[in-house]
Amino acid sequence: MTRPYSVGLLAALTTFACATPERVPLDAEAARHALMERATQEVSLEQSLAADLPGSLLVTPTPAACATPDQHGYCYLRAAAWSPEVRAQRRALGAAQMASKSAGAPGAIAVQVIDPDLQGDEGVLNALAAFDLVGLLGLGPSAAEQGLAQAQVEAARAGLEDAAWRAWLESERALVVWRAAARRRERLTQFSEQAGTDMRRALLLDEAGRVGASTLDSATGATGELERRASLATDGVTRARARLAAVVGVDPEAALPQGAPQTTPPVFLGGDEPELWFMSHEHLEAHPRLRMARRAFEVREQEVRQAAARAWPGVSLGPRLGFVDPTELGGVLRITVPFPSSWRGLLAAATERRDGAIEAYEDELHLLQTSERDALSRVTEATARARGASQEVVRSLVEEWEAARAGFQVQRTPLKEWTGSLRRLSMRATWDIDDDERRDLAALDLVASRGPMASPLFMGASQ
Repeated sequence: MTRPYSVGLLAALTTFACATPERVPLDAEAARHALMERATQEVSLEQSLAADLPGSLLVTPTPAACATPDQHGYCYLRAAAWSPEVRAQRRALGAAQMASKSAGAPGAIAVQVIDPDLQGDEGVLNALAAFDLVGLLGLGPSAAEQGLAQAQVEAARAGLEDAAWRAWLESERALVVWRAAARRRERLTQFSEQAGTDMRRALLLDEAGRVGASTLDSATGATGELERRASLATDGVTRARARLAAVVGVDPEAALPQGAPQTTPPVFLGGDEPELWFMSHEHLEAHPRLRMARRAFEVREQEVRQAAARAWPGVSLGPRLGFVDPTELGGVLRITVPFPSSWRGLLAAATERRDGAIEAYEDELHLLQTSERDALSRVTEATARARGASQEVVRSLVEEWEAARAGFQVQRTPLKEWTGSLRRLSMRATWDIDDDERRDLAALDLVASRGPMASPLFMGASQ
């Protein structure tokens, strides 16, 4: 065997280690087709979350709790499958899992060929191979890299759980806003139609010279104000519906009803005493935000281990072949010792980030506790207003408006008084609806602060 042939053969063998992934085009038509399929496609938690989140409360809703649009699980099921953030986090988890399969692999095999003269067959042709012994044994940097990769997988899993949790909360908020906007539109449209009917009579009186110009202008302005408020309510309906479609990743025209689903108001589990909820270790373990903070700490802790592993010496061991007659067989041992300055700074930085992750967990817990206290207060106050002052104000204004209309129709109430009654009603006609909305949003904020164990959807309680 000539030496050029031997060197060429060794070089050709290295090409077998090269990877050539297939190119995948981005097809806009295929993307549109996939979006259209979502309107009729059946989805399940088993397909979208269960396999990736073993033991999570977010995979507990039963099919019966997700069957129709008037149930809180209906949008959650779709958000878990198609929410853009959930889909991105699911891919991030898959990527972390695939990357972990290469984590901790031994260093590259070093092959070295030494030929002092490529023109002939005389002399010695040396072939050296070195294998990463420390990596093959799964010690030192290899073990640290494996630990870090596994921690990153669990952090990505926690990210997926948190994304699904927030997608459900956002879909519920969109439903609350949609339902409240639809109620406002219905009520304001009704009053606007009543005002329009009376204005036709006012125009007839004006033609007969029985109404002054300034009085008619004031009535026209009050009617216009009410029409504007009804138009803004219609904008709110459209915006809330679009927001819900964006959160759950569906085409609103194909997958969402035109009318707001009549879901029940959000409720929360747990008492009304702030911070008692967070005394339970079980509640802390189940909260996606705190789980994410714990997983972030574990990643930082593994980064400390990885930085410390850089202090390990490298040991490579392999054979040496000398192609002469007869062939010589020997061994190769290579030891590398890192300079302390190459890892001490990295270790100190990793330790600092790890300590920062501990503080981040404390800050997240503090934020949830203060959010719970704030939400409890807002739930109490909004409930009291909706069932008390706001409801009474709206009722009295509606009665005043009906009396003003009746008096105007029989010419006992002047148009000026009719206009004043309309203005007062227009400004306050939806106060009770506004407070119902605030109460429902505060209830969702409370569930968000306490975690899945505060929601009947995930705890199997009655809806």
